[in-house]
Amino acid sequence: MKNTKEHTHFASRLKLFDLLFLLLLVVSVVIGIVAEMQDLIYTMPLVVLSIIGKYIYETKRKFKVLFLIALLCILVSDVLVFTSFKDYLLWISLLNTFFLICSALVLKPYVKYGKTRASMTISVFISIAFVVYILYTVFNLIITEVYGIEVYFAVLCELSMLLFLFPIGKIYLSDYYDTGTILLASGIFSLFQVALSIINEFLYFDSTFTVLIIICHSLSLYLLTKFLTNTKALKDEALRENYL
Repeated sequence: MKNTKEHTHFASRLKLFDLLFLLLLVVSVVIGIVAEMQDLIYTMPLVVLSIIGKYIYETKRKFKVLFLIALLCILVSDVLVFTSFKDYLLWISLLNTFFLICSALVLKPYVKYGKTRASMTISVFISIAFVVYILYTVFNLIITEVYGIEVYFAVLCELSMLLFLFPIGKIYLSDYYDTGTILLASGIFSLFQVALSIINEFLYFDSTFTVLIIICHSLSLYLLTKFLTNTKALKDEALRENYL
């Protein structure tokens, strides 16, 4: 009976964090529609904090320190973004680069070579081409609109996105994890968030883009955290027993 009560209490806490995340996301979307972009500084960091709280609680404090540091970098980055994106572009690029590299390192143990998803067909190659096209378009926009040393750090951030997307694609295609689709969705949201942010700041500002950025940014972090908390990296022995 005691274990049942503890499990119920734990589940209710997790649900509370999920509801808090959803509430803060909805509030942020409303602000993005009716108020100034700078006003998001009051809610978007709280969205990230709700994800951090969920991650720490769900892992029962056995969290990956590297990923926690990465989330804190995103927290600081969000504050700078909604203070002045252009003025703090260098630091925003550095913080996001660090987040992407740390996330790629955290995902590395999940990458297993050998098995490949049967759907490695033309649709996969089209998806890869689409990703490359988006990154190439963003790259052209950066070198056209960004000047000085900031351009190098912005390009570095874009290259780090490739480093982040590689293990995501490999994990999804290997088909070892039932939660691979969750991770893939996180990567897609992250890619669109970066592309839309550059367009919104340097090419064409629109509140619709701002709302899409908020949603993509929040869901990419939430789903990545969900994958890491709900999925254990398979060891080689388990792979040999279950898949060979």
